[in-house]
Amino acid sequence: MNKAFTFVKKEFLEMLPPTIFFFVVFHVLLFTRALMAEEYGIPLTYSAAALIGALIAGKSILIADALPFVNLFHNKRLIYNVLWRTFLYLGIVVLFQFLEELIPLVSKHGANVTAIAELSKEMKWHQFWATNILCALFLIFYNLATATVEVVGRNALMEMFFGSRSNSLNKDV
Repeated sequence: MNKAFTFVKKEFLEMLPPTIFFFVVFHVLLFTRALMAEEYGIPLTYSAAALIGALIAGKSILIADALPFVNLFHNKRLIYNVLWRTFLYLGIVVLFQFLEELIPLVSKHGANVTAIAELSKEMKWHQFWATNILCALFLIFYNLATATVEVVGRNALMEMFFGSRSNSLNKDV
């Protein structure tokens, strides 16, 4: 029982930062979509969709990070790894976005080919690209932040941002 609890706790703690980050990101994306559609009231269902999306994204990042080729550019300059991970994560996001739109059409039309044809007709491409551009930008920020934590260290970063101001001034002198 202790092993199972330790494993679940470890997975939860690893999933927590990307889930919180993407919870905020998906709220921003959904709010942007609502504004593009000229809807000014954001229903509670949008928040639930953002939470579900954040949980999926958080777990997807853990799964992607477990893939053997995620650190393909680990020995290169940091920017290569940041851009590679952004590309990889964005691919997963786009895949889930297509599946989110495709699954109801498959249940409605039955055949995958018909559902894909309907998807290409019904998809609001301007919203799709706007959402993915914003998502790519947020993914770059996320990957820059996680790369910085990996290089500098969590404790050093926490000290830089939240440590006492007098300590950081004394170090500069």
